[in-house]
Amino acid sequence: MKLPKIVGHRGAATHAPENTLAGLRQAAAFGAAWVEFDVMLSRDGVPLLHHDKSLARTTGDPRLVTETNFADLKTLDAGAWFDPRFAGERIPTFAEAIAVLAELGLGANVEIKPAPERESETAEAVVAELRKSWPATLPPPLLSSFEDSCIEVALTRAPELPRGHLYEAIPANWQDSVARLDCRSVHGREYLLDQEIVAQIRNAGYRVVTYTVNDPARAVLLDSWGVDTIITDDIPAITAALAKADAV
Repeated sequence: MKLPKIVGHRGAATHAPENTLAGLRQAAAFGAAWVEFDVMLSRDGVPLLHHDKSLARTTGDPRLVTETNFADLKTLDAGAWFDPRFAGERIPTFAEAIAVLAELGLGANVEIKPAPERESETAEAVVAELRKSWPATLPPPLLSSFEDSCIEVALTRAPELPRGHLYEAIPANWQDSVARLDCRSVHGREYLLDQEIVAQIRNAGYRVVTYTVNDPARAVLLDSWGVDTIITDDIPAITAALAKADAV
């Protein structure tokens, strides 16, 4: 599995509304090779790009994603909260996002983001859409999740696709789940990583992915520790910082 050094978080979340087609396009415009985004299910089982359980922060609607049918979700404005320039931006389906990835030549880290008690259903829907729509012109997507059950579905239904295990702080027994689920990468929150755990993961043969790094100095430090991939909201700032450090 080959991952780029920098991956755009939820598209390019500092510069465009997160988990939208506009965000994917902005990431590509910044020169990103890959993006990361979240896939959840609507009430009626449509896989779509959204992070929070609630719609409130990004659309102003108080409902939960999992309690709202997709026809209603598609009427919501997911861009105006970020900037009036993005007014009218909609919550995209996973299929719509894949079509834009194909158009732009973007690889993807797809985070399976289930509502409680919909873990297996969400993972099944993600895999089904990938089998239906993922283009051969793109590298295989990296499937990641905090939920072991989601990764297990990915392993069972699409064993050929690489998998990553998401953590906040990486636990002492991280290798138990990562090995059992045949993951390729271990993903940890950036401010909870240290040089020792990065070395431990890499020495065990796994790639280290960290999120969400928006401080250029921290990105340079993490890179010096051997972190393989940095997920960031601010693609231009982190790209410039790593390029400057490499030139020294």
